[in-house]
Amino acid sequence: MTKFILKYTGTNQPDLKKMTAILDENQACILDNSLLPATALIEIEDSRLPHLKGGLDGEWSIHPEKSYRIPGTRKFIKKSL
Repeated sequence: MTKFILKYTGTNQPDLKKMTAILDENQACILDNSLLPATALIEIEDSRLPHLKGGLDGEWSIHPEKSYRIPGTRKFIKKSL
């Protein structure tokens, strides 16, 4: 199972009932819906992804979730020899 970001790209209000029906049909889980109706974090098997993209009619874009390493802010003291 891989995590993807589902983002609405249409101009009208998104049809959330249709979107959730398509996600259920493809056995996708919504992990974070705090930004709905515009964006959601979903988890789906890679083999089901092409069918999900076809069912969303181009109104939704799907991008893989990326992780970034945050640099440490800890200061180090250089000791003289």
